[in-house]
Amino acid sequence: MKPRWGLITFAVIALAAPGPAQANFKNNIIFSRCAAAMRKEYQQANKQLLLGQLNKTCDCVVEQINSRKNIEQAKASCINLKQPISSNKNRQFL
Repeated sequence: MKPRWGLITFAVIALAAPGPAQANFKNNIIFSRCAAAMRKEYQQANKQLLLGQLNKTCDCVVEQINSRKNIEQAKASCINLKQPISSNKNRQFL
């Protein structure tokens, strides 16, 4: 697969830009990657992912990453292993 140099260049420029726009852009990337990973994991497990659970977990991951934690530390802090995954089939997957 060829790298998308235009997208990569845009991301580098955007991340180098100062101010709130940079923070929002970075936070959106972290959140969207987290959400995509959660959706994939839940779909592979054939389980229901609730929107509130996704938002709570990925908001936490964004906070942890912004606090200089690595991905594994953020996951360990934000994922509640004691909370069962819902398997309610009457709701649509996100």
